[in-house]
Amino acid sequence: MAVIIRKLVKFVESEQEVKTYQPSGPILKEERMKANRLDEVLEKRIPEIANEILSDQSCNSDVIRRWYTLGAKLREIVDDRSLVLQEDVDNGLIWRAISYYLPTTMLPEGSNLERSYADKQHKRQDHFSLCYELSKFRWEEVKWIKRWSFVHEITARPALLRDKRIFIALGEDFSSLKNYPTNDQFREIMKLLTQEFPTKNYRESRIISDDEVKGRVRKSVNQIIRQ
Repeated sequence: MAVIIRKLVKFVESEQEVKTYQPSGPILKEERMKANRLDEVLEKRIPEIANEILSDQSCNSDVIRRWYTLGAKLREIVDDRSLVLQEDVDNGLIWRAISYYLPTTMLPEGSNLERSYADKQHKRQDHFSLCYELSKFRWEEVKWIKRWSFVHEITARPALLRDKRIFIALGEDFSSLKNYPTNDQFREIMKLLTQEFPTKNYRESRIISDDEVKGRVRKSVNQIIRQ
């Protein structure tokens, strides 16, 4: 399925919108019609979503809540397979299409507005895809995260997200800590968890008990925090 990608291009004396159907190559009429329908939905719904979040005080005071909520609202569109195919989620086209309709006030801090969103995308570290991935959990399972950099660390290790029990156990351990871990401590915990739950062998975690999952997570946290 094709996705319409819009961008503003500067010409000699003006700036004009350019619309392309991606990925490049021959596009069937049916695919073009579906892409047009998706674009219509995004044009209407994305500004509405932005307004809903910007008017929510809890999202303004908590950056994790803000991006989690964005991911949850985007999921309503992205998970509709009549609008978006999984391949357009995987290749990042849907995030580029969404970014065009978001106001600058809804872009992540430090965004370089001079660069196109395509230039800023990076596999598994794309901001909107991270929001989307985080929203697969309930807010009660996410609210222990206090720094967005932690989300980058977690999502860079797919095995920690594929088995929901690992993520939840990590949150339970962090919630019981007297002092919240520093960025360096969190990175070290992530390294230990990667050894406990290797990405290539992530299926192995599916056959171990809940207590074993919790035990491996607790051991990793204790090794760095409670020395």
